[in-house]
Amino acid sequence: MRSLAILVGAICGWLAFVDMAQSATPRSPRVNYMTNCQGCHLPNGQGMPGKVPAMKGFVTNFLTVPGGREFLVRVPGVANSTLSDADLAALMNWLIPEMVPPKPSSFKPYSAQEIGALRRNRLQDVHTARAALVAQMPSSITQPQQPNTNSVQ
Repeated sequence: MRSLAILVGAICGWLAFVDMAQSATPRSPRVNYMTNCQGCHLPNGQGMPGKVPAMKGFVTNFLTVPGGREFLVRVPGVANSTLSDADLAALMNWLIPEMVPPKPSSFKPYSAQEIGALRRNRLQDVHTARAALVAQMPSSITQPQQPNTNSVQ
């Protein structure tokens, strides 16, 4: 009986150690996208027409207009993320080239410090801010369907 109690205690201790080690191990940006973004934006970034804006083939266009880079971090889904600033910077830097068209050649990777500063200044009216940025984009850019006012960001 005593041997069983020692064995159970050892197993519980090992499981606690493994759980603690896994939570301290940073996840890849792709895994962070899967666990934090794809529920709304879907696995390939296509979004949900009328509810969630598409990122695939469009999100990099925000990098071409003043305020667009900042907008991408200030939207509620990003600004309110539970990811650390460093993990969120890694996610954004992975996401930009992943959601083609190609990132602008002038793209400067986000830093954890930049992410931290931007996410503290959350957008109050996402739809108005997004519409203003999209209006600045060249008319040759095919724009995805606008989300309705009940959309999730």
